[in-house]
Amino acid sequence: MDMQLMFKERSPEYFVLDFEGFREEVIQDILEICGNEFVVEKRDVVKNNGVGMSGISITGPGETVFPTIYLETLFDEYRKGKMNVKEAVNEILRIYAREKTGNSVDMCYLTEFDRVRDKLIFRLINAEKNEELLQDVPHRRFLDLAVIYTVYIDDVFDTAGNVTVRNDLMEKWGVDEEELYILAVKNTPRIKMPVIKELGEMIRELVDMGEYAASGEDITGEGRMKMYVITNRDRYYGDSIILYPGLLNGIRDTLNTDFFLLPSSVHEFIIVPDYGEIGKNELSDLVKSVNESSVEAEDFLSDNIYLYKNSILDICS
Repeated sequence: MDMQLMFKERSPEYFVLDFEGFREEVIQDILEICGNEFVVEKRDVVKNNGVGMSGISITGPGETVFPTIYLETLFDEYRKGKMNVKEAVNEILRIYAREKTGNSVDMCYLTEFDRVRDKLIFRLINAEKNEELLQDVPHRRFLDLAVIYTVYIDDVFDTAGNVTVRNDLMEKWGVDEEELYILAVKNTPRIKMPVIKELGEMIRELVDMGEYAASGEDITGEGRMKMYVITNRDRYYGDSIILYPGLLNGIRDTLNTDFFLLPSSVHEFIIVPDYGEIGKNELSDLVKSVNESSVEAEDFLSDNIYLYKNSILDICS
């Protein structure tokens, strides 16, 4: 199929479809373009913290990789009158063409344990908000969190490149959760190398400082007690870095003091040395405030703060 064969004209359209109507129109238009040899299906996915996302999958003849293309953002553009259905279809086909070109991996290999054992890594998620997911995946509890497992695959499906290990896949492999954990402890620090930076340095990397230069506003935290961000090199699900063997103890030795861990999101923690300058109540209020105002529901990790003291990490009560 020539993926350049797309709608060119913006047709008159009243923006009155609800989400399901929009999705149905999209599916019908894609089938009109691609032909009956393609399969276009609805996909509803429950992601981290029970956040639901809806989209479609497009599967061409002989294809085994069929990423879900989520429609919420496109529907929002449609609802605002910035895009009609045919323009949304154009964008979906561009995404499909890009994914098809970059993802030639045969996902059937996931069933062969010897081929994936060196790619097994772990993630940390909130246990309470993911009770339904935890019934279907091998896991272990860790404080108020849960450790789950994924197979790391470069450039497949999304920037994360991970496929969650579920109970049926683990059973097919003929292994148990303990073996998954042992492998993940070995693999994750190698695949997702740790990154530790001063908070001010990290902010400078993420924010355009030009607009703040004239006012002299300090958004980096310099001039106050130094804090540090710990994550992995991808800054994606970097919260699991706190499970890396010896890492927290090494940080404690370097700081020469106990420290608090503040869950910024599932992607990173903030380290606050316990010099007695900031109380735990103030830190707890800060975490809750940031979670409410700045953290997407899917990225939420915890409202609790943690204290690393005497080589033990625990919830700070």
